[in-house]
Amino acid sequence: MKHFILYIILFPFLLLFCSCSKEDEKDFQATRTVIAYLAADNDLWEDALRSIEEMKASFREGDSKLVVFADIAGEEPCILEIGSNTATAAGSYPGYNSADPSRMREILQDIIAKYPADSYGLILWSHGSSWLPSDARLRSFGSDNGVQMNIPDLAEALPVRFDYILFDACMMGSVEVAYELRQKAGFIVASSTPMLYTGFPYEQVLPELLSPRPDLRKVAKEYFDYYQQVMTGIYQSATISVINTGEIEALAAATRRIMETQSFDESAFNRTDVQRLDSYQEQYVFDFVDFIYKNYPEADKSELTGQLDKTILYKAHTARFMDQYEIKTFCGLSCYIPLKNRSDLNAYYLQLGWAKAVWH
Repeated sequence: MKHFILYIILFPFLLLFCSCSKEDEKDFQATRTVIAYLAADNDLWEDALRSIEEMKASFREGDSKLVVFADIAGEEPCILEIGSNTATAAGSYPGYNSADPSRMREILQDIIAKYPADSYGLILWSHGSSWLPSDARLRSFGSDNGVQMNIPDLAEALPVRFDYILFDACMMGSVEVAYELRQKAGFIVASSTPMLYTGFPYEQVLPELLSPRPDLRKVAKEYFDYYQQVMTGIYQSATISVINTGEIEALAAATRRIMETQSFDESAFNRTDVQRLDSYQEQYVFDFVDFIYKNYPEADKSELTGQLDKTILYKAHTARFMDQYEIKTFCGLSCYIPLKNRSDLNAYYLQLGWAKAVWH
């Protein structure tokens, strides 16, 4: 749902950044290195340039580093070290596809080796469509010349455990994504609905992301406040949550105990009354707790709701998403409800870590 917009004045600057020579190597151990992985070899390239400009404008020199991998449509993929209103080229990757998991891993390893730190944060910026497989004519994460990355492959591509992953991409705040990445990030900041083209307001959130002990609740609230208070009309459209991945396995166990109270029958699931969180005609993304309450009405939910309070550290939503649907309830996580006529999706879904922990 990130829209293609005109941002003509930034493009020449990226050409300059990626063509200039590397600066001298520095023997410097940062307190934190934040890596922004911008997979924008697609229709979002102008939005990516705007995000880079916002990062430059809000960066303040200190003990933290901000390094951007920028794969912009029509340009050579490169690494940019962000300074205060500056961006210095620190490496190029001609011919690389940013949606290739092996290439992603190589790039992240290079950045971590060049910019060692006590801790790392990761911004994943691109298209997104929750857990959905890359061959479903949708997007899972990233998009580069028609190639997308499945979430299990994304997990394999991440070479270290990051303190946090912030998704500047649509619909990544799902139980399936959080479970798949539980070993690769302590916390996840993500939207369960689509995101507008403006994405995260980096001028507001970047200083906190770069701090030694970032308050991710504050980051999420800044995001929500931007859409609730700054944007107007249909652009007051957002959901956001902070997910503690250390609690996601316990949430899966509590969910499984509820689901064991009745047999699995995808044709009997109530989908139409559950809070939707996507914009697809054939719906795939629903509010997780609303799904449980509507489909397991007799089950004891006390363990589940108690565990959810430990898993979701912050959540917020606007009253609507665009002019498409109301958001009446939002627990902080989305989920898939198996669709009877999509045996292809259901078969793939049941191979995901969350499905194996909950449905089998």
